[in-house]
Amino acid sequence: MDKVKLVSNTRIYLDVNALLDEILDITPNFPRAYKYTIGANMHTLGVQLLQDIAAAYMNKNRTTRIDYLVAFQIKFETLKTLMRKAGERQWIKGHHESVALKKKYKTRELTLKRIRDGDY
Repeated sequence: MDKVKLVSNTRIYLDVNALLDEILDITPNFPRAYKYTIGANMHTLGVQLLQDIAAAYMNKNRTTRIDYLVAFQIKFETLKTLMRKAGERQWIKGHHESVALKKKYKTRELTLKRIRDGDY
């Protein structure tokens, strides 16, 4: 009997979960005009990233897995852009961990490729 790997224990899921925690910590400090638009969009994207990773792991069909991973990459790029804009506008203050997270997520792109190629 094959041992089932829990999605919530995978490295990429844990990293995205940490990113979501970071987003939840920084968005309350956004200016009021952006907190409920950009901030809420960032929350939604963070949750959708977790859903896409879970769906990619749970589906056995390679094409379906690739579809979920492509959706993940699109949302992740959008989220990175929103975080970059928040940093440029200095809405993110005192969160130096964000820089470390950016570097960590850069390496996660390789993990996505491995999942897409079926190496996981």
